[in-house]
Amino acid sequence: MEAIRKYLNFVDRLSYWSGQAVTAAAIVMVAIISYDVVMRYAFRAPTIWQYDISYMLGGSIVMLGAGYVHAKRKHVRVDIFYNMFPEKVRLSIDVVCTLLLFFPLITGLILSAGEHTIHAFRINEFSEVGFWRPRMWPFRAVIPIGLSILWLQGLANFIRDSYKLVKGKEL
Repeated sequence: MEAIRKYLNFVDRLSYWSGQAVTAAAIVMVAIISYDVVMRYAFRAPTIWQYDISYMLGGSIVMLGAGYVHAKRKHVRVDIFYNMFPEKVRLSIDVVCTLLLFFPLITGLILSAGEHTIHAFRINEFSEVGFWRPRMWPFRAVIPIGLSILWLQGLANFIRDSYKLVKGKEL
């Protein structure tokens, strides 16, 4: 039982850290966009790198923030119905949906994103959407990392929910 608690604490800290990284990335993204707006309109000298950095940071924010949001249990669900059920029914729904939907979907996404990352690294892929044309593999690597954090947090939530469903108390 102690090993399980250590795992849960580790995953919660990892998700918290990713949430802090997302906060920092959002601040950096706002600063970069603000800088470009000032350069574009005040000095008529827009940057060539702002667009690429902004969409890469935006995607990273979404991917790295998913584990944190899952840890806080703030992902979107149909709460209007879900909250009407007794706690045991809600826990049962969470356990079953995690097994049948969450794990297969996130595992498939991790594998696919990992393949895309490796491919981008092997072919030295460059961005095709902006003028700066940075390498894509670092951005692509954030996707399977964020999904892996989400998967680990999903396992932690699954363990907690299963324990509470069976024992009737928090782990």
